[in-house]
Amino acid sequence: SFQARQAAIAQNEGRPLAAAQVAQIRQQPGAVVNAPPVRPAAAKAAGDGASSGDAVAAQHQAFDLAQAEAAELQRELAALDAMMMAQLKNEDEILKKWIALI
Repeated sequence: SFQARQAAIAQNEGRPLAAAQVAQIRQQPGAVVNAPPVRPAAAKAAGDGASSGDAVAAQHQAFDLAQAEAAELQRELAALDAMMMAQLKNEDEILKKWIALI
């Protein structure tokens, strides 16, 4: 594991570990040895084409909905920014009038 390797490097005064030391760390219980992270794509069944197309269509629909929601949030943010800028301009004009009265 990373922690075991880090501790070994610290004991080795920061110098790189020898191949034998790395092999020893890999043989310890709980050590992770480059296991494949996912199953291979070739593991599909032969008659799975229709449901695969349905799954892709569902993914497209979910993506489209997420993008529509993100676009709506961006429009709302732009409207709020515009309102804030208008308010700041109004406050600036009021401040200028107060300063002119002095």
